[in-house]
Amino acid sequence: MQNNKTAFRIRLVPWIVFLFGLALTSWFQHAARESAKQAVRSEFDFRVNEIIQNIDRRLHSYEQVLEGVAGLFQASDFVERREFAEYVQSLRLEGKYPGIQGVGFAQLVPPRDKARHLAQIRRDGFPDYDIRPAGLRDPYTSIIYLEPFNWRNQRAFGYDMYAEPTRRAAMERARDEDTTAISGKVQLVQETEQNVQPGFLMYLPIFVPKASHRTLEERRANLMGWVYAPFRMNDLMAGILGQHFGEISASMDLEIYDGDATDAKQLMFDSNGRIGKMDTAFHAVRPITLLGHSWTVVVHSLPSFDAQLRSEKADIIIFAGVVGSGLMAMVAWLIMTGQARAQSLAEQMTVELRQQEAEQEKLNRALRLLSACNTTLIHAEDEYKLLAEICRLCVERGGYLMAWVGYADQDDARTVRPITQSGYEHGYLDHIDITWADTERGQGPTGTAIRTGMTNVNQNVLTNPKMAPWREAAIQRGYQSSIALPLIGEARVLGALTMYAREPDAFTHDEVRLLEELANDLAFGIVTLRTRAAHAQEKEKASFLAHFDPLTHLPNRLLLRDRFEHAAQVAESLRARVAMLYLDMDEFNQINDSLGHDLGDKVLVMAAERLQRCIAATDTISRLSGDEFVILLTGNADAQGIANVANAIRDAFSDPLKVEGHVLNISFSIGISVFPADGGDFDTLLKGADTALHRAKESGRNTYRFFTQEMNAGLLEQIRLTGGLLNGLRQGEFVLHYQPQVDIRSGRVTGAEALIRWRHPVDGLVSPAKFIPLAEQSGHIVQIGEWVLNEACRQAKAWLDQGFPLVMAVNLSAVQFKRGDIIELVSRALAASNLPPRHLELELTESILLQDIETTMQTLRGLKSMGLKLSIDDFGTGYSSLSYLKQLAVDKLKIDQSFIRDMLTDADGASIVRAVIQLGHALQLDVIAEGVETEPQLAFLRDYGCDEVQGYLFSRPVPADHFVPLLAKTLPMLPWAKG
Repeated sequence: MQNNKTAFRIRLVPWIVFLFGLALTSWFQHAARESAKQAVRSEFDFRVNEIIQNIDRRLHSYEQVLEGVAGLFQASDFVERREFAEYVQSLRLEGKYPGIQGVGFAQLVPPRDKARHLAQIRRDGFPDYDIRPAGLRDPYTSIIYLEPFNWRNQRAFGYDMYAEPTRRAAMERARDEDTTAISGKVQLVQETEQNVQPGFLMYLPIFVPKASHRTLEERRANLMGWVYAPFRMNDLMAGILGQHFGEISASMDLEIYDGDATDAKQLMFDSNGRIGKMDTAFHAVRPITLLGHSWTVVVHSLPSFDAQLRSEKADIIIFAGVVGSGLMAMVAWLIMTGQARAQSLAEQMTVELRQQEAEQEKLNRALRLLSACNTTLIHAEDEYKLLAEICRLCVERGGYLMAWVGYADQDDARTVRPITQSGYEHGYLDHIDITWADTERGQGPTGTAIRTGMTNVNQNVLTNPKMAPWREAAIQRGYQSSIALPLIGEARVLGALTMYAREPDAFTHDEVRLLEELANDLAFGIVTLRTRAAHAQEKEKASFLAHFDPLTHLPNRLLLRDRFEHAAQVAESLRARVAMLYLDMDEFNQINDSLGHDLGDKVLVMAAERLQRCIAATDTISRLSGDEFVILLTGNADAQGIANVANAIRDAFSDPLKVEGHVLNISFSIGISVFPADGGDFDTLLKGADTALHRAKESGRNTYRFFTQEMNAGLLEQIRLTGGLLNGLRQGEFVLHYQPQVDIRSGRVTGAEALIRWRHPVDGLVSPAKFIPLAEQSGHIVQIGEWVLNEACRQAKAWLDQGFPLVMAVNLSAVQFKRGDIIELVSRALAASNLPPRHLELELTESILLQDIETTMQTLRGLKSMGLKLSIDDFGTGYSSLSYLKQLAVDKLKIDQSFIRDMLTDADGASIVRAVIQLGHALQLDVIAEGVETEPQLAFLRDYGCDEVQGYLFSRPVPADHFVPLLAKTLPMLPWAKG
């Protein structure tokens, strides 16, 4: 009986064990399928969120494109078609913004301006241009710019979008709210009969530059038009989905409806329009708001996606469970001999199942982390805050022990600079000393990820030899494994996101894939924030340049005018004064010509800083252009108070400026006008100050003059004389006088300097000192100088034919030299007169020689190759010619008469004259002195070896018919010249 019970128990127990195993298998299988379903649901939700986020990011990037175009209009009073086209081409829309059809500008045209508008566009090269559709409307909004201007976009040229209700609603909202707006579903005018797609448009209002548009009334009153972009929906979504487009179409059905409902008439996009609808495992309906407009996104999973629900893990569990249950049943038969082995097998299976569950949980956690990080990316405004929040989410949502972001510095050491971190760190980053160079401290996970641009997984801190420099510190903080993910943006590695886990072998293949996706999204977010910040900075810069000088950061003319008008209103109500000081730096062109424009710019900046210290905080200093400044004094100062400011400016520049090793003496000439006595508006007051400035220049510079009505009369006199220059040349009113040049050794006349005189029919003989500066300022000196050269060569040839082989000296103006055709001009004059070149000498000022050294050298060599002579006129009065003198192909130095006049009474003057003579002879040049009027001056020059002289001691400049008798004279005070 006992044996029967035992046999029954032996037969029953295996079945009980087997059935229990099947029940347990069923439970594990159900849990695995539920876990798999949850994972697929998470992936579906992630894909839906990703699509919506990509749409939102892309449309906001297009908004930034429109904001950039709007900035172009705000920075200019009028944007020409060529400027608009060049700017849009620079955006490279096809490569950087796929899906956008173009960027255009629709101009607001009131009915009263329609005829003028049509005429203007037709004059621009579009004779068939008209506003479409026809009919009377108020207002019109014609598309006048649309780039790229290809055959498709040309279909929209002249189209009045405001005439269509859907477009008009978006345009009005953009205008009234001063924001970017998109329209509802429309069919674009660019569409043809083939491949017709639903479309929509994005608008951004453009207001009159510098006009206020704070209120609704101001926005409607000051509207110029809209910049806009048209979109074809299928092309847009292909650009947004990018490389995932085929994947999404194969696994999901994506539909986008215009508005808050899924009305078939409002369908804008269907990724699988030819596939019939069917029951699917997953379905999502998400309303989204884009730039104030609502879309509804509907996503269905397709069978290829639903196939993921078939869990291989569950199948494995079934198979393992059945086999395991059978084995356990067999073990039951051998329980007396194999109980321990059976128990071990059951425990092993339990552990494996738990490990699989843990791995699945980690994947789910990684998916939730990715979703949370993408949500953070959408709302990010600040780069540092974004990085800090991502690190926090990695620790709190991802379950990692510590996470940090390091940027790759481009220094010599290639340092990895920690930016932010979250989690248990305890000073780890303070002494981590990581580099991304190919050195020992650059071989760790973070340095390697940055250097190679590839993810680096460190599964065990204890056994990884490349972790040696940081192993002790990592173990102290419980870091057992880590992963470093490169942040790649703008075609380079920006840095790395590094995370640490508390257990070894913590990072599975699927988890790494999700974390790499997180790193890619983070890098995109960083680049987006930097791009947005750069756009904002450019917008701020454009606003700054509209009102301030970019070099000195002083207010420009526009802002100066605005401040004057405000000050004038206040002064008028208080019966007060406003003073305007017009400043011009003396001889600034010499600094630019000799030391370069870069150093000249630095001089202007330093001068502006000193000028700022000379005025009160309530006053305004503005840079108009070049070396011209204007100071606006609003303190109701009297004439003495204004003069005190001018004197303060002069005193402020009594000490020289030191710029890059150069010591420069700077001074200003100042013209002053006062409101309301000298003018009631900005332009009149500025003109008066400018007139007074010229009078200060004429008075010797480094001084100031108040405007008077007499100055206006003098200015009118200058204008009258300037206007008569060319007529005087045509009427033969100009004549040449000639001053002899005498050899100091023989006392004989060896040459003559041609000097121009003007016999004015009303004013009589006009001094060259009066009309030559006017001719140079107006540019008439070019025609006058050409006449002088031709007439002097003709006269020299006439004297040569009479037996007098004289050298004719002719002065060249800096204006003539700058034109660049001086060699051709001289060649024509010599050919016309048939004068041998050796009888012509060109006198050049030092300012001519210093304006462009390389070009000047080439010109001088060309003139010398013709065989004529060259001399430097007024030597010693230029800026810094000595350093270039030895390089110049000249024959003679002429000592300026200012040195001759003072050399007998001033020791410095005598030293300068002796030095010039010695310098000239050392360089094998002849030296001539001008302005010799006394016999003691002649004796001094003779004693120190001067070669030639000219001046009143021998003769004043005389007409040609009075010159020949002078040839028989000799210099006085020369023993060999006395009869």
